[in-house]
Amino acid sequence: MLLIGTSTVRRQWFVDATKARNNRWVAVQHFDTNLQRVRSAVLESTDSRKFEQGIAALLFLLGFSPIVLLENEAPDLVVATPGGQLAIVECTTKISDFSSKLGKLVDRRGSLSKSLNSAGHPSEILAVLICGAEKDQIATHKDELRNHKVLLLTKEDLQSSFDRVRHQEDPDKFITETKAALESSASRLLNL
Repeated sequence: MLLIGTSTVRRQWFVDATKARNNRWVAVQHFDTNLQRVRSAVLESTDSRKFEQGIAALLFLLGFSPIVLLENEAPDLVVATPGGQLAIVECTTKISDFSSKLGKLVDRRGSLSKSLNSAGHPSEILAVLICGAEKDQIATHKDELRNHKVLLLTKEDLQSSFDRVRHQEDPDKFITETKAALESSASRLLNL
């Protein structure tokens, strides 16, 4: 810390990896120094399988419990929070299949929701479309995402997520707030 008299002029933070509050981050970082492999898979890979695995690792670091499904007719990931909320995730590295991914995601969310409802479980599921492209490279109608209550995460969102992995966040709070925001924006669209 640089002081002039009693006034703080500049602060410099030094990050100590062994002092992180997120034990998931410490565990992954122990084997993947500075998360180089995870960052590469998420931010640079054009291989869709590697991208999915990287997204699963990033979600794990953020406190979620993701699973990569091995079935072809399923979402890429099913994600659970510590409180039992569910999200399904479709991942895409290229934008050419954006509409197809969105359609699959909405269909699969509806199918899973019906199945959960018939089994007596809460059936509200967050649908997330994660694209490795930058936001300005995605040609889609925001109304379409709002109508279907789908959260779109882009490369910029993924980059900022890496800045948050050192600190333990509440995945349940994130899911609840995201669902409320999607519901609110969809209802505003219907009232226009």
